[in-house]
Amino acid sequence: MRLHWIAYLQGHFLRKQKPTAGRTVVSSCLLLLLLTVIFVGGAADALGKRSVFYVKLNTTEKTYKASDEKPTLWSKEQDAPRIRPHFSLAKTSNFLFDLNRYRCDEVRAGNGTATVELVSADCRNRTALFRAKIIGELSRRLKEPVPESGQYQVRYNRPFQQRPLGTGQCRLRQANVRVLSWKEPPFAWNEIGTYLPVTPVFEAEASNRSCVIVASAGSLKRSRLGAFIDGHDIVMRFNHAPTEGFEADVGAKTTIRVLNSQVVTKPEYRLLTAPLFRNVTIAAWDPGKFDQPLSEWLANPDFNLFENFKKFRSQHRDANFHIIDPRSIWRAWTALQDLTPFPIRQNPPTSGFIGLGLLLPVCRYIDIVEYIPSTRMNGLCHYYDEELNLGCTFGAWHPLAAEKLLVFQMNAASDYTVFQQGTVRIYSDPLDPC
Repeated sequence: MRLHWIAYLQGHFLRKQKPTAGRTVVSSCLLLLLLTVIFVGGAADALGKRSVFYVKLNTTEKTYKASDEKPTLWSKEQDAPRIRPHFSLAKTSNFLFDLNRYRCDEVRAGNGTATVELVSADCRNRTALFRAKIIGELSRRLKEPVPESGQYQVRYNRPFQQRPLGTGQCRLRQANVRVLSWKEPPFAWNEIGTYLPVTPVFEAEASNRSCVIVASAGSLKRSRLGAFIDGHDIVMRFNHAPTEGFEADVGAKTTIRVLNSQVVTKPEYRLLTAPLFRNVTIAAWDPGKFDQPLSEWLANPDFNLFENFKKFRSQHRDANFHIIDPRSIWRAWTALQDLTPFPIRQNPPTSGFIGLGLLLPVCRYIDIVEYIPSTRMNGLCHYYDEELNLGCTFGAWHPLAAEKLLVFQMNAASDYTVFQQGTVRIYSDPLDPC
């Protein structure tokens, strides 16, 4: 359309001007000025519409595969695992700002006997601006209309609270996120119960430990947080996130992996053969329906994780492989909704939020790395692949925005630690009766 206007204007000027050299030069200059305004305006227009993570696609080589949960840039269409449910990502792509404007480093000062870390006034200001940007974006996502969904048959009839009822730590601990026990019905008499381990998820002496939740975020790339992560007593990771080759950024130690039922079920994740699932505690989850009896869930899970669970336990009899009680997952969702003044998505919480519920009763404090976006944010969904996905950062299918805002409310770390260093700290007193 812009080229049609250019052609029209050029013809118009040529028709109107007389064949004198002076007028020809003036008219040409005016035409050049007009064309410059048109092109500059168009460039500004395009820039205004771009995401900060804009990617120029060669449509002959790449396919952009979009879903609300995992919009992905794949080199080949057949490389993309089928991940459901699929929605449009239109609402997650309009987030524009320059991260370099907000990054800063603390200043180290020493007197010969001790080193003191100081944050300059400029750095504090940059961090405050970035905090406002991130919390504002999460809040905006939280207030977006929640699409109707009857997939999980969620029923929530309480009035939405304008003020949280108690602390997030207490409310989430009261949700009692837990694993299934072979002693309880219907597992006391059915086949699955014979495969459930008799050992607890965490050893008795694990209480009052330092814990860390390692998100799989792309912002962990080049973070150099590996040593910090490995310094914790309990290290929680998720799904098939690797450590080999990424030790400098994510560490090498793994105490427990929380797996969703797709990772347990689908062959591409190689549950039965991949080394990263060996010699660690596993807590797998499948959401079932809201308030669904266990017998109905066993007959019709979201993904049938039971077959591979039985195979894994048969091959590795000493493996500490647990299944999370799906009813407790929805109790965690209810706690999140109780503490959120707006309706949240009626889909199960993320593995990270479920993992937080598992850790709260046993940890003195919990560090969560690169869960709330820091200035390392790079648009990648995971540190171990090249998937470009803002939905992973701000939420698209899970109630992720609500989760992150609640975690920030529970946070005890400084803004510099959260938004520049990428670490939230949550204190939890296992002996506090709430």
